[in-house]
Amino acid sequence: MVDDTRFKELTLPEGEPWMSHGFVSKIAAQISLPYRRPKDNAKEIVRRNGNLVVRFISGEDCLPYGKYPRLFELWACTMIKTNNPCFDPETNVLHLGTTFREFLRMIDVQVGGRQLKSIKPQLERLFACSYHISNNTENETNMRNFVVAEKSRIDWLRNEPQAHGLFENWVQLSQGYVNMLRDHPVPVDLKVIARLRKPMAIDVYWWLTKRVYNLHEPVTITWQQLYQQFGNDSELRKFKENFRNALAEVTEVYPCRVTLGPQRVTVFPNRTSVPTVAQTRAIERSREDDTKRSERERRNAERAEERRARAESRAEEQRQREEIQRRVSEERKRHGGSMFAGSAGYVEGEPDETGAEDDVWHDPDEMTLF
Repeated sequence: MVDDTRFKELTLPEGEPWMSHGFVSKIAAQISLPYRRPKDNAKEIVRRNGNLVVRFISGEDCLPYGKYPRLFELWACTMIKTNNPCFDPETNVLHLGTTFREFLRMIDVQVGGRQLKSIKPQLERLFACSYHISNNTENETNMRNFVVAEKSRIDWLRNEPQAHGLFENWVQLSQGYVNMLRDHPVPVDLKVIARLRKPMAIDVYWWLTKRVYNLHEPVTITWQQLYQQFGNDSELRKFKENFRNALAEVTEVYPCRVTLGPQRVTVFPNRTSVPTVAQTRAIERSREDDTKRSERERRNAERAEERRARAESRAEEQRQREEIQRRVSEERKRHGGSMFAGSAGYVEGEPDETGAEDDVWHDPDEMTLF
């Protein structure tokens, strides 16, 4: 499997609500950190996705694992991508302050004493971790190496708010790590992430929303390829079970058609989790077309109603004329045709046999006919 989206940017429309979405690096959307503490406290693992090979090397007691390193990268990438003031691009210093806590609460991660006991060592392991990334082909060598952070200072016990500009908690990211986060990050929906509990579910969601970008026909991936991509810290049989459970958790909040076979996984074309510019414009065009179509249908209906009303009016007028003519004819027959001047027996100035005067018949019951 070759990921043909790795050099393409999923561009979002402007004017999106603040923090309606976040960003993750394209590396995080293609390979994964460990999900649990590595066996024997292993300090090195390798992940593969086609030509992409990422080697993680620990600088602490073990490699970073679990949810919190992933959420930190999501937050850091979002702050850098959106030019948030908590990140200083001149020094690569990312000020934590209360911003990171607010971010965790926003995605439904409550920060307290118990959580801090997990967050603190996991972020320390992440800051000390080295990334060795290569994307080599037969004709080209493409590689880069960096550590996540060069310096950090965090007072984990300080709970009082820190005003903007008076930050005390900070981490200075390496230039290589910042470059990785800036390089075509993948937009993700924070509401979706807030409902994902398993670290593998987060990885599967990031991978899916990137993989379906610009996907026009189904693509198949072998279980062995996914095993190398998402983690081989368990047997393949157990990995399949974990992947199925993680995918089920994802598709509950991000509907995406994926079939799991005995040997392969098939991903079908689907919308990205966060609509891109192209998708948003297509939606807008569709809505405009629907509006124009509805307006045409409304105008056509109004014209048809006007034509029907005119036809009914003409028919009613014709019916009234025919009724008048019928009644006049009947009256003429009843009075022997002597109602008007020129009829037989009519004498000007004198009443005729019917008692009518002049040329008008004064029957009060029938006056409305004339």
